[in-house]
Amino acid sequence: MQQQARNFSLLIGENARQPSYLIHDRDGSFFPLDAVLRPTGIKVIQTPPQSPRCNAYAERFVRETRETLDQLILLGEGHLRHVLKKIEHHHNQQRPHQGLNNVVPLGFEYPDQPVPAGTVCCDAALGGLLNHYYAERIAA
Repeated sequence: MQQQARNFSLLIGENARQPSYLIHDRDGSFFPLDAVLRPTGIKVIQTPPQSPRCNAYAERFVRETRETLDQLILLGEGHLRHVLKKIEHHHNQQRPHQGLNNVVPLGFEYPDQPVPAGTVCCDAALGGLLNHYYAERIAA
């Protein structure tokens, strides 16, 4: 785990945007990661003991990612990175979130009134595993 922690710290060191904090549960396997990240200025926050709902947002993303990856045969690290980018895009820019009153978090224009069924389109990603439905714009 220490080697993975060092690799992770090198990876975030190359990134232009530095994370401010890392949130994780109290699993002992994270302690080597904490030791490597603390000198970099990243604040490590542990969730309270026996409180599984504290990390619900991360758990939801992990579940969605795991369910999608279970349906695929990955052909190497490059393919895995491509798939993870697609899942992240779908999660943050196309999928409604219940915690936000079923609103998509990053910029989505909702129609003012119901649209005719013929104008509903679907963007399918990863062979139809991730679907995003939207109303086709009609010229006024």
